[in-house]
Amino acid sequence: MRGGSAQALAVATAATAMHRGRGEAEHPHCQLLERMAAPLPAGRQLTRLLVNVTVERSLWPVHVVLPADATVADLVRAAVAAYAREGRRPPLPARGAGALELHFSKYSLESLTPEEKVMDLGSRNFFLCARRSAAA
Repeated sequence: MRGGSAQALAVATAATAMHRGRGEAEHPHCQLLERMAAPLPAGRQLTRLLVNVTVERSLWPVHVVLPADATVADLVRAAVAAYAREGRRPPLPARGAGALELHFSKYSLESLTPEEKVMDLGSRNFFLCARRSAAA
């Protein structure tokens, strides 16, 4: 083995031993994961959601902050407003938010119902695209 590889292996082994309880310190990532998995203390509620919406033919997602009780329709309106405010390209259709639909991913064929709560969907990443016309 090269010297650098042996040193990296030794550091990784020491960190693993310490975070498994055999050492004095616990790994910081383990502490963070424990805090994230713990339920919110009594009296505290989630008040806002950070959601990523990838718009069809756009290079990167739009980040939207919504209230916890927001619906899919609210998310579509907020994503369209953020997209236009940031001057993204390509421009969205002039028909407005009603001409767009939200999906879990670009590979999902079924669109989300506008009345659904974003909090209940179990995802914070979505795909926004032009509404598909009904097959004749």
